Amino acid sequence: MRVVLALLPLLFVGCDTPTADPDTLGTQDQVLTFWPPEAGRGTEVNARITSTNSIFDFTGNTLDLGGGVTVNSITVLDGWTVTANILIDPAAELGTRDAHLSTRTGDHTLTDAFSIVDDSFTLAPSRAKIGEHMQVELIGQNTEWLSGQTWAGFGDGIEVNSVDVLSETYMLADISVAPEAIPGLRDVYVENGNDLTTQFDAFQVDRVGLSALFDPSEVTQGQTVTFSIYGKDTHFGPRSKIRFFQYGDEKEDIIIDSITVIDEENLYGQLTVSNAAELGTRDVLVTTGTEGVFIEDGTNVLDGEIDLGNVGISRSFYVSRGIDNASGAIGEGVRVQVLFYLPLDPPCPPDPEGNCSDQMDNDNDEFTDCYDSDCSQDPACAGGPMPYDSNGVWRTYETGGSADCPANETVSAGDHVWLESDCNIITLDKHVDGASGMIYYTKDDVSLADYCFDQMYALHTEGDPNGIPEEIVDDFQPTVPADFFMVDPEWWGNYTISRAEEVFYTWALADDPSIPGALTYPDAIFVSQISGQLVEPEGASGYAGSIPWDDGLHSYTPDELSQLKEGNATFTAYAAIEGPPVGFSFSTVTTKSSSYVAVSGTVILE
Repeated sequence: MRVVLALLPLLFVGCDTPTADPDTLGTQDQVLTFWPPEAGRGTEVNARITSTNSIFDFTGNTLDLGGGVTVNSITVLDGWTVTANILIDPAAELGTRDAHLSTRTGDHTLTDAFSIVDDSFTLAPSRAKIGEHMQVELIGQNTEWLSGQTWAGFGDGIEVNSVDVLSETYMLADISVAPEAIPGLRDVYVENGNDLTTQFDAFQVDRVGLSALFDPSEVTQGQTVTFSIYGKDTHFGPRSKIRFFQYGDEKEDIIIDSITVIDEENLYGQLTVSNAAELGTRDVLVTTGTEGVFIEDGTNVLDGEIDLGNVGISRSFYVSRGIDNASGAIGEGVRVQVLFYLPLDPPCPPDPEGNCSDQMDNDNDEFTDCYDSDCSQDPACAGGPMPYDSNGVWRTYETGGSADCPANETVSAGDHVWLESDCNIITLDKHVDGASGMIYYTKDDVSLADYCFDQMYALHTEGDPNGIPEEIVDDFQPTVPADFFMVDPEWWGNYTISRAEEVFYTWALADDPSIPGALTYPDAIFVSQISGQLVEPEGASGYAGSIPWDDGLHSYTPDELSQLKEGNATFTAYAAIEGPPVGFSFSTVTTKSSSYVAVSGTVILE
């Protein structure tokens, strides 16, 4: 029995094997291989044909790939290998085709040797050094790349940190070449949904390498420390920047306070590790202009000690109701949750918008004044009507001011904590989020029966020897004075109102519908709003809002409603109350808490 040895990678295709001199061809069965297996319309490709036997002379070889493919040249490397430069016409017929090869030994047909596909791409630059970081342009032809659906791969040893799709035919891939990456050519692929496009031998890793060392090898949460970076064949300079990555994701929980460049291969500086920095190793990226060096596992973040003198309390306790537009049925949800956390140090974002009315982007996040969410509570940004019995129309700003901040570290207070009032005691059980490690306390089956109205709850912690001790915090959480419901209209069944007419609405106590209002004043407040799209500026979201006297009757005027576009909108009304700032006796941090009862329905504006 004869064994066929086919050691070459990728596509193996059979061919017609002519009779030839055994001294020339050898004794094994002949197999011809064509590479690459596919290419895109309108591209130029360097193909390679290899044979298991020596069949090529330096003259007299021809290659035919059918209509639409021009063979510019054929180069014989040895008796077993030829290369061919081929040009594919932009209108070449798609699909798989045979390759017809003529040599001194005769004619050969490589069945289904090569496919022409519609989409392709090129790379710039198309090579990198070992240890180098760079951005690579991918320029597509006949592609339909989409942000959030398209990703690129460069093979083993090259980490794709991010892909920024700027159009259907252009994107930027941020890559880092690992120190252990194998030099040589490699295939690059683009995955776009279910579509996979590959450019073969499209990117080369050079044998020349960049390297660097980061010191110290370990840092601790909350620590401020001096660091040094020692490079080899690097070009550090005044524009050098340092970034940190973990598992391929950039982390902003280590802040570079200063950098001093000694020379092209040495720099030092000072950094501050957030007290909530994620534990584990960090890859360090140093970029200078277009050059970058990637330091894998450059440093390791260790757990810091918990400072109980800096523990704050976050809590929520509210009732939310939604009116089903089809049936009028009311869906109700009650939420109660408490967690104990360490405020971020350093704060995040580090430099919030400082002046919300100077027409400047003070924190350099590309959002100015009221377009920056840092200003959402600033009076200059007109966040809504002011008490009492006042109406207005406001734009909803939903952009800017965000930062990739670490999640606050949370602290245990035992297996249970309790909210205690003269009305009832609510037991909250301890939970630990498996993904983030966040510790929080909640009641899974909470209902309206747990929400006692017109109460001031105290917090009672069970105590944890490794965390927060047992303590009672008075005036911890208020509830609104009374429950209410919307009397008229009922805000469902495609309820339609004219923007040219005054619209009245009424509300009353849930326990006694004969009493109008929700008993909110003077301690609490009643608010309503109709939210939709504004007429001006075009495309902006906004709402007509009001804070009426809590007498059970109010209206929106044509002047207000006409500033909203016709179409679907949402009506929301809620009673709300805010408590005083409170905290633990052993902590300097105090926080406020609010509570509300809200109901939402739908409306059509015409």
